[in-house]
Amino acid sequence: MDSGARRRTAGARRPAVRWPHGAVAARHPLPYGTGGRRAVQDGQHTTGERMRRRSRTRICGALGGALLVLGLGGGAATASAAQPTPAAYLAEQLRHSPVHVSDQMPRTVPLSAKPAFVKEARRTGVPTYVLVLPAAPGADPEGLLAAVHDRLGRKGLYVLLDGGGGSPEAVAFGVDVPARDAAMATTFELPYDAGALESFRHFVDVLRSGDAASRADRGSEASRAGDEPAPLHTTRTDRDNQSFLTGLLLTGVPLLVLGVGWYVRRWRGGRGPGPRVLVPAAAVGALVIGAGAPLVYDDTRSDSDPLPTAADMRARTVRVAAGLRHDPVYVDPLARGLLTPAQLGDLRTRAARLDVPVRVAIVPLSPEDESAGDGELLAKLLHDRLGGAGDGVYVVAGASDDGDLDIVNHGGKVATDALHTGTEYLRYGEGEADDAGLYERLRMTLRAVDRAPSGPPSGPYLDPPAAEDPVAEDRLPGLYSGDFGPGATLGAFAALGVVGLTAAGLGVARRTGLAAGRARTAATGPGGRRTGAAGQRAADGAPTAAPHAPARPSTGWLRRTARRELDELNRDFDRLSETLTGRVRDRVWNFLDAATLVLDQEGDSRVDADADAPTLAAGLALVRAGRAALEDRARKVPAETRLCVLNPLHGPSAATRKLELPGDDVSARARPVCAGCRAELAAGDGGTELERAVHSARTVAARLLVLRPPGAGRTASRRPYDRVPGLLEAGAGRSASLTAEQIVRRVREQLGVH
Repeated sequence: MDSGARRRTAGARRPAVRWPHGAVAARHPLPYGTGGRRAVQDGQHTTGERMRRRSRTRICGALGGALLVLGLGGGAATASAAQPTPAAYLAEQLRHSPVHVSDQMPRTVPLSAKPAFVKEARRTGVPTYVLVLPAAPGADPEGLLAAVHDRLGRKGLYVLLDGGGGSPEAVAFGVDVPARDAAMATTFELPYDAGALESFRHFVDVLRSGDAASRADRGSEASRAGDEPAPLHTTRTDRDNQSFLTGLLLTGVPLLVLGVGWYVRRWRGGRGPGPRVLVPAAAVGALVIGAGAPLVYDDTRSDSDPLPTAADMRARTVRVAAGLRHDPVYVDPLARGLLTPAQLGDLRTRAARLDVPVRVAIVPLSPEDESAGDGELLAKLLHDRLGGAGDGVYVVAGASDDGDLDIVNHGGKVATDALHTGTEYLRYGEGEADDAGLYERLRMTLRAVDRAPSGPPSGPYLDPPAAEDPVAEDRLPGLYSGDFGPGATLGAFAALGVVGLTAAGLGVARRTGLAAGRARTAATGPGGRRTGAAGQRAADGAPTAAPHAPARPSTGWLRRTARRELDELNRDFDRLSETLTGRVRDRVWNFLDAATLVLDQEGDSRVDADADAPTLAAGLALVRAGRAALEDRARKVPAETRLCVLNPLHGPSAATRKLELPGDDVSARARPVCAGCRAELAAGDGGTELERAVHSARTVAARLLVLRPPGAGRTASRRPYDRVPGLLEAGAGRSASLTAEQIVRRVREQLGVH
């Protein structure tokens, strides 16, 4: 469990309670040592963790009571001189340094972090005494601070911080600072994942701001309204979500660009961005996402707690082991008061009479300590520290009157299995130990060890699992790990799904005529009159701009384009036929009829699936000639509709240019070309004769329609369209220009239609 998870182990936010002497009791954590935060991240706990949490919940009241009674001095008469009260112990620590950091929380507040707290304490501007301790629910924080102040006898600001994070407790004695307001503002302005150092730093900032009272009021009002501050740190769940989103975008966006771009281009008959644009765009998108995500999601740890050193992690073990070398019963300074001196003496006497050495350690256990709250692991660490001289039975009791006990054999001459079975009810406070206090259960434990059968020196019943490395447990997994793979997979499928939806939508638009209707609406006005540049050309008697057609079209492109444009011409002819003159209507009908005959030879109202490229190109040329006749119906109808010599798919010619085609056996001569080809050829008119010739040759090579012969495979070489057998093939000498009417006659002759 990482520190961020430990910090979320408390209940809901509770309103602050006003205490005497200007102190404030803010939200306190519920279980001891859980860090004073919300429920553990994701609500996941192992069985051992749940047992330890239940144990810590039971120890809250007893330890809190010990701190309260002894801290206020009520138990001073019963405590021995060798066992000072917690308040006296803490006052003595503050006498040597104004900041005391307990060694029991190395995972969140290691001893090496003490200089950082000292630095912040100096910023308050008044003498400040800081205690960073494990959480002690049930204790009166203001009473403890007052007891420490009484024993220390120094004026100043006294601050109590929970080592697992949470709200600070602050009381001012003899100094004029808004301690209560600053503590309350910190309570409501910081989220639950703030660490102890972050909380103290924020507390000092509020204290120095001069606006503590109003900030406390605003925070209280926001809390009552249900407004919670956003978390400061990234949790493991957050990182999983970030990895998932990164994977989703890294595959989904590039595939979406490629898929949708490709299909839209295909649907538009080859118009729009091609692979030369789509592939680089997709690559750039993937690069931006792949390189930008680590910059946006740049957190590497789930908290900002100072990292502990090896010395921090073993500090408490060294202290407790040193105590056990000379005393079989060790009581932590913060747990004193759970046992009276008489009870301690009785336990020591009973332990000394046993044939098997028994060592009892009464210490707080929490996820922030070196054992991560595992008493069996702490017993192992203590035995490792003591070495062979420390062989025997170890009893680790949490700092609570009714907490769990961990009873472990490390080298003692006792039957481990029998010891484990005979003390199970004691470990979990069951049976006769259910209502017994700590002293009674420790007596029962010593009696059970005495009654256990002897055996050869052996180890524990089960070796405890090692605690997670304190640095690794807070380290976030890499962004490109965890849920990145599932996100990438879903991104790919999502992109394919969007492409499918796009295809379906465009298909519906094509079948319903919506897309064509919108295109026509943009170009025509009321009553079907053409507007804009196209309409001006029609009104002036000039042909409309040549439609798009690649010089090296695939058979699939020809089939799709022919099917779409044939359907559109059919619909428009039906819609406008009544408005056409007789000559225009006859010409459009001839072109449309011939195109239908050549493209749908099977008569199923569909473009034939086995039609070859020359046949499809001839049919499409007729469709576009019919479209030009329909849209330029205001022009004088010529006797023959000459097509662009470079590419009949460009439609009717608009001018003539002197040029030479590949394979010509005659010199360059005037040939009909469409408006687009004329503009391309005219772009080189300003150069020398040689430059004009080179430009003309390059333009012809780039715009000349080339097709594969009928029956040729996809790897076959292409030829100029007029050299390919079929309806577009040139006659002898290639002297005559190809016209749409000539293609109509060829179709009818080929199919025997008159």
